[in-house]
Amino acid sequence: YTPPETPAIPAVPILTASSGYLFGTSSGTATCLFSAAIAASISFSIGRTVLRGYVEQVLEDNPKFASLDRAIEKEGFKLMLLLRLSPLFPFALSNYLYGASSIGFWPYFFGTVVGFAPGTFAYVYA
Repeated sequence: YTPPETPAIPAVPILTASSGYLFGTSSGTATCLFSAAIAASISFSIGRTVLRGYVEQVLEDNPKFASLDRAIEKEGFKLMLLLRLSPLFPFALSNYLYGASSIGFWPYFFGTVVGFAPGTFAYVYA
């Protein structure tokens, strides 16, 4: 689950649903959440190390983006929770973008895991 999720290969809903078949609802959900948390952490770290320098340069030139970045840092957990509950944003690609923002790792991590849990359960249960 983690290897295809990190580079954003779109077959992950199939893997999530099949984990319910292979492991059952509880164990399948736990396995998917654990794997998704690892993949999200890897992608976040890549975004933080590779993209953050570029984002900081852009923020210096644009005060509106800088204020948005400060808001993301301040309300990180709440923002991540709400974004993860929404199916509109692609999970794997957005991990890199969140890594480039100023959100701290732990608010990002826990917001991701808690926000990702309901959808994961639904896919596994299906």
